[in-house]
Amino acid sequence: MEMKDIIEMVNYFSAMARKRELTPEEQLERARYRKMYLEQFKAQVKQKLDSIEIVDENKMI
Repeated sequence: MEMKDIIEMVNYFSAMARKRELTPEEQLERARYRKMYLEQFKAQVKQKLDSIEIVDENKMI
């Protein structure tokens, strides 16, 4: 599932929770989407950090 779809679902459940109390099934699904969001966010940050190359200007190669 794409990040934009996950964010859309997280926002949907957040809006529903403001209007009324979520059912236990909805709470589980909301938790599942939140977990998916965090996992993908962490993966994106890790990928970005892994692609960074540190260059030492003082070191002559």
